[in-house]
Amino acid sequence: MTAALTLGFAPPVATAEPSPPSSGSSEALQRYKKLGTKAAKANEDLLAAQQDLQRKRNELAAADDALARARAAEEEARTAQVKARGRVDRFIKASYKGSRLNTVSALLVSESPGAFLDRRSVLATLAANKKDALDAYSQTVERAEQARTAAEVAQRRAREAANAAERLTEQLTKRKAELEDKAAQVRRAMEQLSADKRAELSTVQDTGSYFGPPGAANTALQAALSKRGSEYEWGAEGPAEFDCSGLTSWAYAQAGIDIPRTSRTQYRTGRPVSRSELRPGDLLFYDDGSGDPSQIHHVGMYVGNGKIVDAPTEGQLVDVRSMESDGHYIGARRYAG
Repeated sequence: MTAALTLGFAPPVATAEPSPPSSGSSEALQRYKKLGTKAAKANEDLLAAQQDLQRKRNELAAADDALARARAAEEEARTAQVKARGRVDRFIKASYKGSRLNTVSALLVSESPGAFLDRRSVLATLAANKKDALDAYSQTVERAEQARTAAEVAQRRAREAANAAERLTEQLTKRKAELEDKAAQVRRAMEQLSADKRAELSTVQDTGSYFGPPGAANTALQAALSKRGSEYEWGAEGPAEFDCSGLTSWAYAQAGIDIPRTSRTQYRTGRPVSRSELRPGDLLFYDDGSGDPSQIHHVGMYVGNGKIVDAPTEGQLVDVRSMESDGHYIGARRYAG
């Protein structure tokens, strides 16, 4: 069973927004950052939904393969059962026609003791063949029943996977609409900033050199630093545009290390590092202040001296910034060294 899954994105849902603050005010900048955080969370939710859907599609494909194999095994077992039944039927028919001999009749018709022994050997062989036929038939019946049960289980799993994939498709459509709505709010908030502030946000501010310990961590760090000036794009993973976790996963891929795609999964799988032990190449994570890892919405790469290189939000470029400027720090993870 194969489910055809199609994904159509609904248009953004309009939501009420408070009146924008005056251009150039610190309030306008804070509002822009706050909306950027909300959009980043929506982006993480969308990426998580995409991953869930892909996993479920993989499960569906595996379930369909298992179902096909189970049905083939069931058909093969039933064919073997029919053949085994034919052998048994032939013995039964032979018995009814009187072709079966016993040791007494064999003795009566034997011309000599030697002939009797030869005839008895033939009877023993016939009896053994009959038992083999019955045993073979019993085994094929059992295999057919097991194959039928396996096919039923595989069919149920395939149906469940297809239903789950359909539900996740609906959820993904909703997440996409939420992100589009929040991204639009960020763009409108940015328009309320002064021209000078917009120019500052869209210009690389730190062109300094930073180095980590020799090895993969430094390779990843240099890869991330090489992307300073790249534009932020929701859901982008390079090589020209990035979102926050798209940058970190791309950078580590350049070092030959495959890390998860989203900031939340990167936080779950890396090795915990205390704040006092941070080294260049470590990943730093930020949440909404709740301390709940499920609320993580941003990740950057530590470059040293209390700074990170990251892709912050729409309207800003990949650049080096203070590690304190991107929200509520929740922890760090190490993937190399």
